[in-house]
Amino acid sequence: MEIVGWKIVLKHENGIDRVEITGVGEDPHKPEEILTTFRGRNGKAVLEKILEGVRKGVPVIVPALSDRDLYAYSYHAGRIADEDPRWKFESNLPEISISEEEDGEMLIT
Repeated sequence: MEIVGWKIVLKHENGIDRVEITGVGEDPHKPEEILTTFRGRNGKAVLEKILEGVRKGVPVIVPALSDRDLYAYSYHAGRIADEDPRWKFESNLPEISISEEEDGEMLIT
């Protein structure tokens, strides 16, 4: 069985500071394990900011199912890149598709 890994990466333009968040498992909403690494002093501070944000939660519009959902990590990492253009955001998480069933229930896949 092949191990599936989902990766969220923030790279600083200085080439030193970096944050990686890797989820192991087939479902990025429910990874079996989440591994976090950083490089550099700024990388450490950014990872701490992401982890704090995940602990506090995400806006309702972000379809994250729990604080172990990689989309919660992606949301907070993406915000950092949006707020500071020196950080570049990369992710191999699949696009989230939201469909509505006939009875009006929303399904997130």
